[in-house]
Amino acid sequence: MGSSAPQAPPPPDPYRVAGAQTGQNVQSAIANTYLGNVNQVGPYGSTTYSQSGTYGMAGPNGETYQVPRFTQTTTLSPEQQKLYDQQTQLGANLNNLALSQTERLSSHLNKPIDFSGLPDITNDFSADRARVEQAMFERVRGQNERDYNALENRLTNQGFMRGTQAFTDAMDEYRRGINDQKLAITAQGRAEQEGLYGMASNRRAQALNEMLQARNQPINEIAALMGGGQVHLPGAQAYQGGNIAAADVAGNVYNTAALRQKQYEQQMAQHNQNLAGLYGLGQAAIGGGARVWGGR
Repeated sequence: MGSSAPQAPPPPDPYRVAGAQTGQNVQSAIANTYLGNVNQVGPYGSTTYSQSGTYGMAGPNGETYQVPRFTQTTTLSPEQQKLYDQQTQLGANLNNLALSQTERLSSHLNKPIDFSGLPDITNDFSADRARVEQAMFERVRGQNERDYNALENRLTNQGFMRGTQAFTDAMDEYRRGINDQKLAITAQGRAEQEGLYGMASNRRAQALNEMLQARNQPINEIAALMGGGQVHLPGAQAYQGGNIAAADVAGNVYNTAALRQKQYEQQMAQHNQNLAGLYGLGQAAIGGGARVWGGR
């Protein structure tokens, strides 16, 4: 009986190992969920957590784990609840007012914008420019004639006869001055024309902006009313759900198998050692019997 060889250990059931590990992970996750979601009480209210049922989670070994569900409840203090009710009522009133304004806005926007009342800028102000230039020419004409006559008399008194080169050069220089004067008056007339057009354009742009502001004012009012009627939920700590770790099926199986294999090897070593001892005893007994027989 002592010489029988030990049997190899059966391999561990990986699903039972994984099921046991999953059960521990579920319990750990539930405990962490309870620890991580403490009830909170403050001057503005309280936030509490309560279990509101369970759901079944299938495990690797076919078993079902009941995982709890939680409900987070936020309760305002009486003072804050009153403020919240007032804010909610104010939001409802503003929303109703905005809705009534949108009905008026529909008829308002259906009317096309009438640009006929804007200042006219189709006039190029050429006539105004011509009048300005004419007035400036009229102002200097008398002085130019006097200067021309004075120059002509001075040249004659100095002995420069008409038709001579010196007389002609002096009169040409005077005429160039008159031409420069005309160019300056023309430039001034153009600047006056541009100034008049610019002022007319500015008046038209200002009138257009005022018209668009009047058209957009109801839209802006409705947008402001809608923004004031928004509901703001009170803040609370985020729910801290526990994490159920996956079972290390392969690791558990191989670690258990390695441990049993080591035990098996130790048992085989002990078995082999016992066989060797029995073999030695048998050899000794055979040798002793042969000596006794030979002595007879």
